[in-house]
Amino acid sequence: MTSPAAPRPSAPASPPAPSPATPPPSARPPLAHRWFFALKPDDVMAHRTHAFAAEQLGETGLLPPAHHHITLALTPDFPDEPADLIAALLRAGDAVAAAPFTLHLDRLSGSARTVALRPSRAVPPLRALQAAIAAAMAAQGIAMRPDWRFSPHETLCYRKGAPFQRPVAGFHWSVTGFVLVHSVIGRHRHETIGQWPLHAAEPAQGCLF
Repeated sequence: MTSPAAPRPSAPASPPAPSPATPPPSARPPLAHRWFFALKPDDVMAHRTHAFAAEQLGETGLLPPAHHHITLALTPDFPDEPADLIAALLRAGDAVAAAPFTLHLDRLSGSARTVALRPSRAVPPLRALQAAIAAAMAAQGIAMRPDWRFSPHETLCYRKGAPFQRPVAGFHWSVTGFVLVHSVIGRHRHETIGQWPLHAAEPAQGCLF
């Protein structure tokens, strides 16, 4: 009588495949840091604008309300957080003086990559504030990002699509201050590290005699 064949040894279990959702640290892009001066709407206006964007454009690619802003000046990207640069940026913010004003964003503008709210005409107080910030940065020896130019807009979403423009109503707010934001590229993180109020100019005192 033939004896039963010996059972084959089982193959060792394969290790589980790594989850594609979280790449290993070595595969992640390196972080970059940038800083920008900006105007930010208050929470009520930011959420109202976000709701409008969701209704008009859908949920894909929308910026969260906390990230709504209008960039006034922008640094190049840095691999770290230079303490001397941050101190110089804060000194630049301290040196800026400008009066409050009302900002109307009455044009919805879509490019091939983004959709934003923009003013339909020049806003002299906004231009003056931006120029004052740029001059204060230059006085501190801070370089502006070379491929950036001031074109006031509040980005609502990132998407791919055909360019368009159309008028909109109801998006205006009182600009009473500006902020300095630290942005961590690759982490979608914004941190406000400085803020400054705007003050109306003091009336000139007439001579009594």
